Amino acid sequence: MLNHKRILITGGTGFFGKKFTETVLQLYPEIREIVILSKDSEKQSLMKQQFSKAPVSFVCGDIADPSIVDRACRDIDLIIHTAAVRLVPEAEAEPWQAITTNIQGAKNLIDSAIRHKTARLLALSTDMASLANNVYGATKMLSDRLFIAAHKQHPDFKPTIVRLGNILGSTGTVIPFFLRKAREEKRFPVTDPQMTRFMATGEECIKTVLRILSESKGGEIISPKFKSYNILTITQAIDPEARVDIIGLRPGEKLYEEMVTRYESFYTIENKDSYIIVPPYADKEEYCMHYSAVPVPVGFEFNSQNNPDKINVEEMKSLIKIY
Repeated sequence: MLNHKRILITGGTGFFGKKFTETVLQLYPEIREIVILSKDSEKQSLMKQQFSKAPVSFVCGDIADPSIVDRACRDIDLIIHTAAVRLVPEAEAEPWQAITTNIQGAKNLIDSAIRHKTARLLALSTDMASLANNVYGATKMLSDRLFIAAHKQHPDFKPTIVRLGNILGSTGTVIPFFLRKAREEKRFPVTDPQMTRFMATGEECIKTVLRILSESKGGEIISPKFKSYNILTITQAIDPEARVDIIGLRPGEKLYEEMVTRYESFYTIENKDSYIIVPPYADKEEYCMHYSAVPVPVGFEFNSQNNPDKINVEEMKSLIKIY
């Protein structure tokens, strides 16, 4: 699938980009080249050392700069878009930075991909984009809409958006924070005992993205059927004797995250692996046939609270061993 291809990974020095690069090089030894676009020169230097003998090259610059993006997109067969301002408190504190990176960056990618006739693009999005109530979710929702609108206007451009939840091991996840609090203070500051979130390992996310790349049609939003967890499951797995302090929701937080909202149910189909949100202008039946899927009932919702596939305490204990 990716052999003899030249791939651009935006935000490629981040957790997902680095893991994806490692995996692709192992699975596709005849890949032509992986191009990493990021603005973190220090992380690029480390990746250059790690992949010094591999067909990996680097472009250092900001995705909000159209000239940088245009240079990175030349002679590219596939774009994996992971670059984002994604930490909720950071985006709330600096909304303009989130807007320029998440929205203007997506616009720059679209313009350059169409200009250079790069047909395939897969963008990592978030469950927070489905019914956004914070800056991060709102900017990702708008960037997702930009990709879908571009597909409508340019049918040969085939973007696919993948909604992910928390990726185990990535920056900003709660587990390392809780491990430190348990070790240093013997307590957990919990926003709300009812809070739930989606979670998947890095390996699960990469496997899912590779599967989606092999079967995507274009213009759709895909919400994989990942497991979810209750926040107290983590505290029980780390130290059931530690004190739990309820501190209340922070600005921009919700009790649960939604992969598919009831408003999207009109356009959503389901197969064994995922929920697929069909672009409103497209023929839903075509996507049903393509994905071997069936429409969900009107009013259907898939969120981290009603998800029947929950991570239990024993499973969580196994997952946190990576830290």
